[in-house]
Amino acid sequence: MRIVLMYSLSPPSMPHVERLRGLAPGLEVIAVDTEIQAIEASQQAEVILGHRFLRQCLPHAKNLRWIQTSAQGVDRLPLVDIAQRGVILSRSTLDAQTVAAHAVAMAWSITRALPSALVRQVSATWCQQLPFAPLPRRAVVLGMGAIGRAIASRLRAQDIEVTCARRRDHPGEKSDCANVVTDQAWRVALNDADWCFLALPNTPETSGLFNKAAIAALPPHAVLVNVGRGETLDTQALLEALQGGHLAGAGLDVVEHEPLPANHPLWRAPRLFITPHIASHHPARNAGVERFFEQQVARYVSGEQLLDVIDLAKYHHRPGNQ
Repeated sequence: MRIVLMYSLSPPSMPHVERLRGLAPGLEVIAVDTEIQAIEASQQAEVILGHRFLRQCLPHAKNLRWIQTSAQGVDRLPLVDIAQRGVILSRSTLDAQTVAAHAVAMAWSITRALPSALVRQVSATWCQQLPFAPLPRRAVVLGMGAIGRAIASRLRAQDIEVTCARRRDHPGEKSDCANVVTDQAWRVALNDADWCFLALPNTPETSGLFNKAAIAALPPHAVLVNVGRGETLDTQALLEALQGGHLAGAGLDVVEHEPLPANHPLWRAPRLFITPHIASHHPARNAGVERFFEQQVARYVSGEQLLDVIDLAKYHHRPGNQ
């Protein structure tokens, strides 16, 4: 069995490659770092770990049965082609706690006016009159995947009442949410939210979901944070709200088109805190991904159920995935 490694952030470590080879007799593990290498190696691949050259390799990978991506969001992968081929796709949710910590840190930073304090520090200005927002009592979290659940858990630990929005309710399921809403009921919950978090995947149902009406439903003192997908938030509506004085501020780790161009008006929007899609990054991330991939391959070769397998049906007919 051939396994091809095509990692995006950093090359696989040699100990990782050797551990993979030792998981079963006859495993051929090939690490690639160029597109040409990837296309050649994938022609006989049964498994691809990573997704750096995936789109280029798919037409050539006739024996492919499983793709393991390091991403949590998979909407930018060629999902229709993967589904039509009957290939299994699994993702990694290892960094959900790190992303949740980043999201809550962004909300607290805006609430406590830390970006404004930093501007004054750079100019050596001692000023105690900062644009503090009210301390949070209620929060709404949209999206109850691994990241949304981790955000809800952190908020509950800080005595913040959490309303969680999801596609369907799961009665009896243990949750850190004080309230769970489905369908369009989340829009009403926005009226009392001090903080609102978007942890949504980009699907046909969620694209542009948080629109002008949703932003307007938030109180003027609210803080909005998006660590899901940039496409789920109406960027122009957010710009207009911030420029018009609505919202205490917003935090974005994701935007619709990345990287964000230097001339984009988001960079100059008032009370906006931007981080460049790094909410999942930390020094030990690569080592954690390697360990998880090894566990997944061990499951695969022994015939066990893989973790975090994607239901590709909900991503069908997405423009750009054809």
